[in-house]
Amino acid sequence: MEQKELKRFNLNSYAFIVSYIFMGLLSGIAFDVLVTFLQQVSLGTAQSFSAYMGYSTFLAAAILLLAPKVGYKALALAAPLMVILGLVAVAYVNVGLIFPVATLAILTGTTLYDVILPPYLTAYTTPENRNKIFSTAIWTNLAGMVVATYFGGSLIVNRFAARMNISKAEAQAISEAVDKMSPEMLNQYILAHKDVLLMFAIVALISLIPFLFVKQVESDYKETSKEKKGFDWSILTNKYVLIFLVYYALIRFGASLICPYFSVYLNKFVGIDRATTSKLISYSYFAGVIFTAICPYIVKRIGQVVALGGLALASIPFMMFIANGRAFGDKAAMVVGLALFFRFGLMNAANPIMNSLPMEFVSKELRPAYNSAIFVAGALTSILAGFFTKGFLFKTTSGYAVAYYITAAVYTTASILLLVTYTKKYNRSSEQKEEEKAA
Repeated sequence: MEQKELKRFNLNSYAFIVSYIFMGLLSGIAFDVLVTFLQQVSLGTAQSFSAYMGYSTFLAAAILLLAPKVGYKALALAAPLMVILGLVAVAYVNVGLIFPVATLAILTGTTLYDVILPPYLTAYTTPENRNKIFSTAIWTNLAGMVVATYFGGSLIVNRFAARMNISKAEAQAISEAVDKMSPEMLNQYILAHKDVLLMFAIVALISLIPFLFVKQVESDYKETSKEKKGFDWSILTNKYVLIFLVYYALIRFGASLICPYFSVYLNKFVGIDRATTSKLISYSYFAGVIFTAICPYIVKRIGQVVALGGLALASIPFMMFIANGRAFGDKAAMVVGLALFFRFGLMNAANPIMNSLPMEFVSKELRPAYNSAIFVAGALTSILAGFFTKGFLFKTTSGYAVAYYITAAVYTTASILLLVTYTKKYNRSSEQKEEEKAA
């Protein structure tokens, strides 16, 4: 590859990474501040949050299909605009219908970057640096989530204290029992959430800037051949292509039962105050940063498939500690915090593999469409999880704990399926095999 082209690849890769950091901030706010805000203003939307995750993933996957026509840059620029519109809408439009619509816009905007990531970074990396770039993109995105969740709860408490003209310590103590707030207190608490959401609309605007410098050419996203090729549905007869869709769908179903509700579960059902809840979740995201950063070293030791399946299995015991958080009494914050740290770190350590591995199953021109199919599979099970949580699981307070047991069973099934199917052929990528032969 020519040096000039390599520089363009690096510029485009790192522009995505920088913008993705800001998207990490926005994702952190969506999974923390937005969820607890919705608990107060639109309970049905909050209880179906995982369903909205599914809807947004479905929409983002559909939008990705436009990549061969408009390129990745246009799609990436559209994502922050959706988030801005959603955040401004929930802050200023007091109409019941706006909350589910705005939630969908915010989640679609943040999810669109996740959907773009695999084909985009595959297009702008070489086999030699691909794993490193994927890992860097994901751990820096998680770092953004760490910052947002760490300060999200504190920002709410600070704004609540300012609005009520009380001390931060008093505001934090009051936030431990939202159900006991007076109507005026609750109104100011909701407005404090709106203040924080508006702050992050500015962050969404900043995330646009790096992509203004992306240098894109038509061959990056479109086949140069005059013959136009559609999606080859026959690839679904390939067991590796099909089983990965099943695997990803299972993982997304399990994650959708617990991930959107960390804040609600810890604050309302384990009894941990709002600011501490945000800090515990941010610590867990920090675990994701650490574990994802060392992903290349883990892969080098045990291979990509064993890492992907094995790390998921290793996270299950920690989910059991979280599910039984109340049993630890005044030690709950410490025990649950540590369990969250390791559960999140282990599950996210192999995220670069989950994004790059399926790109090995199909040819270059089919990557955007196949990646859309993967995300659609996950979206469908997220929607199913949303209906399941709202219609059955969360009818009782114990449902938030039961969700962890169900997720553990789903993760076990998915991981065994992955290990049995892919270990022999795909545990070592073709590049790694060549390096080992050369050595």
